[in-house]
Amino acid sequence: MDNVEILVQKITDIIIQRLQKEESRGTVTFLGKEYLSIRTYYERRGYEIVPVKDKFNPDIVIVTELSILSMNRIALGLPQTEDEVTIWKRLLNKKDVIFLEEGMEIQTSQHVAPRALLQVLVNYKNQLVRYGASIFPLKNFEERDQTINKEVKDVIHKSDKKELLTIAKVRKLNLQAGDIFETDKNIIITALARDYMRDLGVQIV
Repeated sequence: MDNVEILVQKITDIIIQRLQKEESRGTVTFLGKEYLSIRTYYERRGYEIVPVKDKFNPDIVIVTELSILSMNRIALGLPQTEDEVTIWKRLLNKKDVIFLEEGMEIQTSQHVAPRALLQVLVNYKNQLVRYGASIFPLKNFEERDQTINKEVKDVIHKSDKKELLTIAKVRKLNLQAGDIFETDKNIIITALARDYMRDLGVQIV
């Protein structure tokens, strides 16, 4: 098994060497109000913030305002507005969508809505997560800069050499839903490891 990992690492090194010159910055766009703390979080990690009207598809869409009606329509697969269609298409294609918890109308309604109705709304909210979306509070972008990556150093020794992050290595990190995993140019995440983290509800940046 060790020989297989060594072989995979060597092949990865060769491929990365060929692709290094083609590396480009990731892109992030906001649907709704733009938050300085979130913008700063991604800019520090090399992402470019792009206008929502840009024709090319950003790597990450952050939804900072979501009404209850919009949430319900997306959860039911019945998007109507342009933003809802954008969100729905991204979920269909397994592309990153992050909902800001404080920007979801359900957060302000949970103390006044009847219990039975609130349960229905919570189910719709949870459906978005089952579709592959992430829901994070604002504090995740303000306080979690180094939390997860301190644990990564115990599994992957960062250097100038490219390292392959396999599903076996990810399991050792004991990640949980809501965690933000910060990668860098020296870490290559396998497709299985990436899918595993997505299923856990971990956001990769």
